Amino acid sequence: MADVPRVVMCSMWRNDAARNLDERVKHLLSKSYPRLRWLWLVGDSDDATIMRLLSYAAREPRVTLAQYDTGIAGTDFASRLARLSAMTNEWFRRVRVDDDFVLTHESDLLSPADVVERMVAHAAAGRECVAGWPVIALSKREQFYDLWAFRAKGWHFEAFPPHHPVYRPNEPFEVDSFGSVCLFPAGSVRGGIIGLREAVVGVCEHLRRQGLRLWVDPTLRIEQPVGLWEPWVA
Repeated sequence: MADVPRVVMCSMWRNDAARNLDERVKHLLSKSYPRLRWLWLVGDSDDATIMRLLSYAAREPRVTLAQYDTGIAGTDFASRLARLSAMTNEWFRRVRVDDDFVLTHESDLLSPADVVERMVAHAAAGRECVAGWPVIALSKREQFYDLWAFRAKGWHFEAFPPHHPVYRPNEPFEVDSFGSVCLFPAGSVRGGIIGLREAVVGVCEHLRRQGLRLWVDPTLRIEQPVGLWEPWVA
């Protein structure tokens, strides 16, 4: 067991008490990796999210639950991005000295039971920074959906194939930035990132400045459940 890396899986929560919280918690806790702990950060919530999560944290000693209000108001994109950046840095300030890898996992996403094992295997093969491939099924057609975060050679990915010139359907490929569910060395972000402005995209820029390469595994499917989105897309 000593040669198995320690992984901390970080998830954010905000006003999620009425948004399938129990099912989402059970999904996160179902991961099979043996040296995994969970860090749940509740931010800027005014509902019962923290109280609901407390009951799970009390029963699972590997869960760390914390509340962090950013004090950033507004619903425009710039305000939301500022809140995400502040929350992301709060994650990193809570990374422990014995954590080997950070795995960010948005709390409303679905991933395979062995997602941690698969990402750690990538790290062992030299791909220390790696993300899964996020999809959503809208209008009976599945599409790639993280168009904002995933970038390569200076431009964004497209929702439908061929997605991007660097895209490969069955093998890892290199990108400039990624998002949603991704793994990277804990030592690269432990204690926070100075000047973080663009949440996970800013984290990717930070990792690349350290000389790290970023990869995507297109066979590692990450699903956004349509039912958690606004009613107009359900």
